[in-house]
Amino acid sequence: MDNHDSANNLLILLASFVAGAAFLCLLSTIQKITIGAPLCAKGYIVPLAFGGISGAIIGRQFYKVVQLNARLTDHVTKLERIIPICSNCKRIRKPDSDPTKMASWEQLEFYLSKRTSSRFSHGICPDCMKELYGDVDDENDENVDGPFPSIGPL
Repeated sequence: MDNHDSANNLLILLASFVAGAAFLCLLSTIQKITIGAPLCAKGYIVPLAFGGISGAIIGRQFYKVVQLNARLTDHVTKLERIIPICSNCKRIRKPDSDPTKMASWEQLEFYLSKRTSSRFSHGICPDCMKELYGDVDDENDENVDGPFPSIGPL
């Protein structure tokens, strides 16, 4: 956390404390006027303290929610834009790069791994199995995973 964040957090806490204290003192004043009780400074110590503390806690939590929302919006924006992908090899072109240079393209798995918390495990679909290995007779084989044994979940 840098000095700007620390100053910002302190300002949020102070503003929330003052707002909470003022709100609870206002409610206390309305209550005292309604029941006809005298307005004296001693009667505002508890509303001032509890209102300020409550306001600071609520303000801090609200600030955390606003920060988290901004981070999530940024994350979703990165993932929801149009992604240029090669029709043949499925490589993805890096943003703002020259599409004619091979260095501008990266594998789908690498691209998504850099931008998300996703991890990849490779397998082979039935159509690709036929294309790469021909028609494999699975009826007589005990190995139902094809030519490569399954290692189970990672």
